[in-house]
Amino acid sequence: MKKLSILLLLLTNFVVIGYTKDWTLTSPDKSNVAIITFKNGDLSYQVKRRGQEVITASSLGMKFKQFDLNAFNAVKKIASREVEQSWQMVWGEQQIVLDHYKETQWEVTTAQKETMLITFRVFNDGVAFRYEVINKDGRALDLMDEVTEFNIPEDPSTWWIHADYDSYELLYQKTPLSKVDIAHTPMTMRLASGIHMSIHEAALVDYASMTLKNNGKGVTCDLVPWRDGVKVKKEASFTSPWRTIILGDNAGDLVESTMVLNLNEPSKIEDTSWIKPMRYMGIWWDMHLNTKSWKQGVKHGATTAYAKEYIDFASKNGFEGLLVEGWNIGWERWDNWDFTKAYDDFDIEEVQRYAQERGMTLIGHHETGGKVSKQYEPQMEEAFKFYNKLGIPAVKTGYVGKIDNGEYHHGQWMVNHYHRVMELGAKYKVAIVAHEPIKATGLRRTYPHFLAREGVRGQEYNAWANPSNPPEHTVILPFTRGLSGPIDFTPGAFRMTFDGTYREEGYPSRVSTTLAKQLALYVTIYSPVQMACDLPKHYEEFPEMFQFITHVPVDWAKTKVLGAEIGEYYTVARKDRHSDNWYIGSITNEDARDIEVTLDFLEEGKTYRMTYFGDGEEANWKDAPYDYQIFNREVKKGDTVKLHLAAGGGAAIRLELP
Repeated sequence: MKKLSILLLLLTNFVVIGYTKDWTLTSPDKSNVAIITFKNGDLSYQVKRRGQEVITASSLGMKFKQFDLNAFNAVKKIASREVEQSWQMVWGEQQIVLDHYKETQWEVTTAQKETMLITFRVFNDGVAFRYEVINKDGRALDLMDEVTEFNIPEDPSTWWIHADYDSYELLYQKTPLSKVDIAHTPMTMRLASGIHMSIHEAALVDYASMTLKNNGKGVTCDLVPWRDGVKVKKEASFTSPWRTIILGDNAGDLVESTMVLNLNEPSKIEDTSWIKPMRYMGIWWDMHLNTKSWKQGVKHGATTAYAKEYIDFASKNGFEGLLVEGWNIGWERWDNWDFTKAYDDFDIEEVQRYAQERGMTLIGHHETGGKVSKQYEPQMEEAFKFYNKLGIPAVKTGYVGKIDNGEYHHGQWMVNHYHRVMELGAKYKVAIVAHEPIKATGLRRTYPHFLAREGVRGQEYNAWANPSNPPEHTVILPFTRGLSGPIDFTPGAFRMTFDGTYREEGYPSRVSTTLAKQLALYVTIYSPVQMACDLPKHYEEFPEMFQFITHVPVDWAKTKVLGAEIGEYYTVARKDRHSDNWYIGSITNEDARDIEVTLDFLEEGKTYRMTYFGDGEEANWKDAPYDYQIFNREVKKGDTVKLHLAAGGGAAIRLELP
């Protein structure tokens, strides 16, 4: 009996090949369960939500050029804990975030004595795990494959974009999972039971971006490679990004999840007072309409005089920033970029002085045209130092085109480049808004000056793409790309058909929304830097509607999803962080619909003044985008409000305490 007891104790903590062992890890609220299994040398996991299997037995492990870490000789559980803590976001969708999970860590060893640690965390809103490879000798390691699987017990509806290794700027598809070939993350699914699930990653640092490749049972991790085929190159022990499975009973639960943020480290920037969310305008939409040019000449948009005109309008309407694209040398050939030298017709020092006198600032711009290794990296420090000297607190970076050293946008080399940019931004107190970026993975918690990213088929496609973004596009984004982090989508187009300013007569591109939906996007698509993209003269045509944009905040204390179906409709309420006011945004796809929302989130005993900006009775995105209604009434907690959403339409609501 004594020998048997010792053996059972051994098997509880240390299991060798030839034995089978399951470990079960349950979320604090018991809704989610992860089961880790060691059997015949293989390590796998399963996930259940409310008793329903959502991830079937799926492999764990890695394959290196030097050795494999996916067939193990022994497994030992080395630690378990429960963590419950709260932290405050510097800015974001909510002010206070609860971080509550149960964690277990295992040490796994191969017959060749190679060792890896695997850590699982189970939250009320999902499951996450990561690998730590122990490389005691500091050998050069070449990771050839990460064999992580996400096998699914059915063929659920899936929203996804093809994994182009250089771009995220694609329209989302809705297909059965079996029709996915290789997808970017987040990839989102709805199971037959109504459970929603999205696969992504958190804390992507010095590693390749994860894409998801169909394996016939679900999907397998497929890392974006270096040009020589190696996926990740390391010379010391290292930790992978977290592999994340966000889980919810409905679509809105995915939006309200904070798991990806919680899996990142706390802020490394002690003084965050210089990091400012803002609303901004830009000399930008003109270029996409072809009424101005990035290049110097008669149509040049980035002139001192035009920038001052914009500043006069923007400052009068309460905007904090002005983005000016095309100000610096290099636009003629997208080559020989100079990131500190302006064209002759743009006096950047004078424009910044003029902006500051009026309570505004310039937002810098670094378009690289893909000339990253040979032109941008050698100039980056001087470029950030230059903006710091001028008091320019933010820069929009851009990476249009192939990278000049042959690496992919989403491979390890570029992941590390984006990190170098982020570190320079912290050093010189310049916030980052990245276009053509690496995906967001929650690093904004650790580096809160990384304000937003594009990484999406944004507003500019409505000016020149064929096809332009369909009405359903923005009703998919919050549940896919939006789950990774803030989107610099650039809403606020007020002229849907551009009054004949197409590149050629009959060009099919246009904004496929109503005017009211453009307002609603400021609430439904989250970003701490929101652009009013259109031209001042177009805003002057609709001053009553424009005033919503001039007042809507970009920094929130609370977020509450009031109703949603992916690709169909989305209604969300957000509370301003700096007042007691609430804002509601509601949008729909090609189908008109009437929605009733209950104001159960308002403060008890208070009367709010509601200002409603919505579609008129005859509105629709194709023929009557400018039919709108504005009205006021008093409301209180528990009241209901009926929203009329036209085809391609929306509604925006401001709820103010007197």
